[in-house]
Amino acid sequence: MTRVSLALAALLFAAPTIVAHADVAGNWRVEFVVPKGEMAVTMTINQHDDTLTGQVVNEDGEFPLKGKVAGDAVTVTWTVPDSGQSLEITMEGTIAGEYINGVARLGSVGEGSLSARRVSRNP
Repeated sequence: MTRVSLALAALLFAAPTIVAHADVAGNWRVEFVVPKGEMAVTMTINQHDDTLTGQVVNEDGEFPLKGKVAGDAVTVTWTVPDSGQSLEITMEGTIAGEYINGVARLGSVGEGSLSARRVSRNP
């Protein structure tokens, strides 16, 4: 009986730890403050494990996004045209239910506070 218990304990400790990732899939309304004022975008996020893909839509067009989720920490990046150059925008935040709060970084231009609300879940 002791050998069986020891073998079972060894298997349990050897098993990989499973990290639960927050569910961030869905359609989001994202608002953030930038040096030039406030911006708002609509974001569709698709999630496969910890990998995020999707689209960001604003008045300038539609842009692909990529990102990661680790626990309740979310990072999403997309690139937009800005005066003939490419500007990378990075959103880093924490998800709590239907909301994400954090910071938006606009390349070397600056950063500002960010808030997002999920408006619908992906089917």
